[in-house]
Amino acid sequence: FSLGLVVASVLAPTFTHAADLTLFPVGTRLRINDIIYTVEDKGSSVKGNTLDIYYDTHEEALANGVYDAEVFLVQ
Repeated sequence: FSLGLVVASVLAPTFTHAADLTLFPVGTRLRINDIIYTVEDKGSSVKGNTLDIYYDTHEEALANGVYDAEVFLVQ
């Protein structure tokens, strides 16, 4: 499925992200661009089809910015 917006931020360790927990509970694994991310946070402004991906630095987050991506649930 296509998730929609992916937002870059600097909030948690590598390969983690925040999601709307009503759609993706903590521990859910999602593949985006051949990287598997694990939901570890709800994010106060993360609602619906939006994820907030962690990056190590603010510069790295800015370089990745906001983009649309196909997201796949990893079973």
